Amino acid sequence: MAGGRPCCLSFVLACTSVLLLGVFIQDVEASSCQRVIHKKVGDTVELPSCLPTEGVTVPQWKYGGILIADKDKHIHENQFKDRLELNSMNFSLTVKQLTLKDSGNYSFLSEENDTQRTTVIISLQVHEPITKQPTVNYNSTWHTSNESCTVFLECRAASDSGVDYKWTVRNQTRSGSRLQYIISAQDGDTDFTCTIYNLVTEMSVSKTVTCSNHTQDFLTFGTILILSVVGGGCLIMVIIVIVVCVCYCKQRQSAGSDANELTVYADISEVAINDEPTSKPCSVYETIDNRGTPHPVTPGPQTVYDKIQLSRVRKASVSPYQEIS
Repeated sequence: MAGGRPCCLSFVLACTSVLLLGVFIQDVEASSCQRVIHKKVGDTVELPSCLPTEGVTVPQWKYGGILIADKDKHIHENQFKDRLELNSMNFSLTVKQLTLKDSGNYSFLSEENDTQRTTVIISLQVHEPITKQPTVNYNSTWHTSNESCTVFLECRAASDSGVDYKWTVRNQTRSGSRLQYIISAQDGDTDFTCTIYNLVTEMSVSKTVTCSNHTQDFLTFGTILILSVVGGGCLIMVIIVIVVCVCYCKQRQSAGSDANELTVYADISEVAINDEPTSKPCSVYETIDNRGTPHPVTPGPQTVYDKIQLSRVRKASVSPYQEIS
């Protein structure tokens, strides 16, 4: 009896060790199984059962508490129509052509020898891939005291759903979509790199910033622009004044020439009327006419042509015919 007790005790210890080893191996397998999976839209994923397959009966997969597949490979949800496959060997579930709606918890339920086993929950996260580069906007403030600039940068993604931001500058990394950084004029060109990322994709864009006194540069440019405008305006005014003066002088010369001509003709056509016979004629035609008159003539119409006709002496006609005038 004394010798049988140690043998029985050894047997019990051996059986216990085997059971503990089996439980340990099962726990290791379960713990090594990936319970959280990240995929992008359009990918294919295989969801593991994470449990031994021997003696398993009634394997089922549920999505959000709704049965979607069983051992007969029946699909019970239209959302996954023609996109699910159940592996009959290891009971893993394959989902094809993933969409954002496929994100959520998938539960594997099974029985072993008509005994319910632990439910395995796999969390699937489907992410939209990043396809466009982010945009970077910035502005800087100049500090005269130490000749430095405070740079403010903002990074924006085309879609902010599930996207994180980080900045990289001079081997330094900072998180967030906004960044405030100080650079000096001696640093020269400084590259700021913004990276947007999620758990499946990432994309970056860089912006080069130089610290300088933008205010002075703007004033210099403004001064040059103002001087150019003022100089051009003065030149235009000078040209206008010159053109006006030339036109005025030409108009004056034309007006003076017409006045002289009118004065000459007025002097020639002027006839002085005077009852006194001793008065001197005041026009050229009067002087010529008075010289050829031997006797005083009664003043007639005071026109040049009338005087000439009155001074003519008509001779008597010797013709026997009547003269027709």
